[in-house]
Amino acid sequence: MLADLGLLFCAVFWGASFPTMKILVGIYPACWLLFLRFSAGALMIYIFFHRRIHESFCKVIKGGVIIGVMLFIAITTQTIGLRYIGGGRSAFISATYVLMVPFMIWIVNQKFPGWFTILAAVLCVLGMYLLTGDDSGGESLSGDILTVICAVMFAVQVIAISRYAHDSDPIALSFVEFVSFAACSLVSSIIFESPAEYLSMNGLAELIFTIIFSTFGCYMVQIVAQKYAEPSHATIIMSLESVFGLLSSIIFLNESVTVRMLTGCGLIFIAVMISELSPYLRKNVPEIS
Repeated sequence: MLADLGLLFCAVFWGASFPTMKILVGIYPACWLLFLRFSAGALMIYIFFHRRIHESFCKVIKGGVIIGVMLFIAITTQTIGLRYIGGGRSAFISATYVLMVPFMIWIVNQKFPGWFTILAAVLCVLGMYLLTGDDSGGESLSGDILTVICAVMFAVQVIAISRYAHDSDPIALSFVEFVSFAACSLVSSIIFESPAEYLSMNGLAELIFTIIFSTFGCYMVQIVAQKYAEPSHATIIMSLESVFGLLSSIIFLNESVTVRMLTGCGLIFIAVMISELSPYLRKNVPEIS
């Protein structure tokens, strides 16, 4: 239950960060913005948990670097993709990682996720399409491709976290993840972006919110929570990010609500309930494997 609440916390603040990221992408170069986010997040983790980091650092280097690089590819492709396609289309394509995770586990581990999990994932993706899908057309193919790469890497990252979090101190693992992410962002920024674009005091409040809650808080909580939650189950709960993203966009960006959006919210809620109740449902309904 605590793990589920932690993942719900992540969904709330990742969703709330959608309007702030839309603002920040228009102010900062993508890689520089991500460097600011994750270097500051790493510093915060070190300030609060430096003793635990020193004790477990050598044990978590491999897992932390792998998870950090995967997350860097995912978030960077998503952030750059937002420059070419609409936010709704980006949200839908990114969210398809929910459907990818159980099938990746099935392929890699030969572990059938169960029909209830697959049903929940399908309903979840359908709900997110209704909630955030953008059918206006005119989006760039390059933006779609970048965001598909993002979804694949998010799925792989979720599975990697489940693999390494079980055998590691999640706080130290988060620190190495953040440092690896920040290093990749800095190198990419130096290579691909102009230093003149780095200087800006605009969007400072949005940046601080994103660093404290959406980065430091959420990604650390995700690793801790996934130590106790199955990856397929975790992705369903984290998919509620779309619902909270819609609510925050209505509040801060004055977006309108439609019947289509409300239907999407309902399908995602049903998917979460199926995922939550699947252990009890399996006792009464035999699954075919």
